[in-house]
Amino acid sequence: MKKVLLLSALALSFVLTSCTSPLVGTWVQPQTNYTQEQGFVLYKNGSAEDINVDFVTYKSWEKKGDLLIIKGENTGSVKGDFSDTLVIEKVDDKELILSQSGYSVTYKRKIEK
Repeated sequence: MKKVLLLSALALSFVLTSCTSPLVGTWVQPQTNYTQEQGFVLYKNGSAEDINVDFVTYKSWEKKGDLLIIKGENTGSVKGDFSDTLVIEKVDDKELILSQSGYSVTYKRKIEK
C-alpha cells in the first residue's frame, strides 16, 4: 500500500511539474545606451507584471495555442484596460520571440541570482 501511495505521489508531482508552461518566468530585452532593461514576468497562476514598461501595468496572461494574450491597464494619457494578442514564434529555456502585425521582438529569460 505504501508503494502505491508513493508511486501515486511521484506521478502527481510529475504531472504538476510538466503542466508548467515554458512561458512562466522573467523575460527581458537587454538594456542599451538608450533604454533600460524592460520586459515582463509571467507567473504560474496567470498573473503578470511589467518590468520598466512605461504607461502600462500588466495584470494577467494566458496561452491559447500559439498565442500569448497579455492583459493590463494603460496608465498614460489614454487610460483603460487593454488586451494584446501576440504570436509565439519561439519559446525555449533561454529565448522568447513574439510577433504582432509583422513585427517581432526577442526576449531573453532572466535568471534570478
